[in-house]
Parts: sequence; structure tokens; C-alpha cells
Amino acid sequence: MSGTTMVVVIVAIVMGCVLEMSRHWARSGRKHSKDTEAALQQLREENAQLAQRVATLETIVTDRGFDLDQEIRKLG
Repeated sequence: MSGTTMVVVIVAIVMGCVLEMSRHWARSGRKHSKDTEAALQQLREENAQLAQRVATLETIVTDRGFDLDQEIRKLG
């Protein structure tokens, strides 16, 4: 085998490996993206729930009756 032929064979083998690795990476990437989307959706739902709870707490704390109750407790 000449030197040029060996180089061509080695390049072909390396390119085959790179192609197979890229295919594997693409398939595994799809699986992760589904898992990532599910986790992202769960975090969005939790964030919405927490935002609602904070809004409720803000309503309670800014209510004048709450302030009056706090002042009465400080006196007692």
C-alpha cells in the first residue's frame, strides 16, 4: 500500500467515526430536549403558582386592616 492510499483509508475511517458520533449525538439530543422541555414546563407552572402566592401576600400586607392588627399586637 502506498502512503497516499493509507492516508485516504485513515481519513475515510475517521470520517466514518465522526459521522456515526454526530448521528448518536443528534439522537441523544432529542431525548434530552424532551426531558428539558418537561422540566421547563414544570418550572413555569411553579413560577406561576409562586407569583400568585406573592400577589396574595402583597394584598394582605398592604391592607390597612393588617397594619392596624400589627399595631394592636405591638401594644398588647
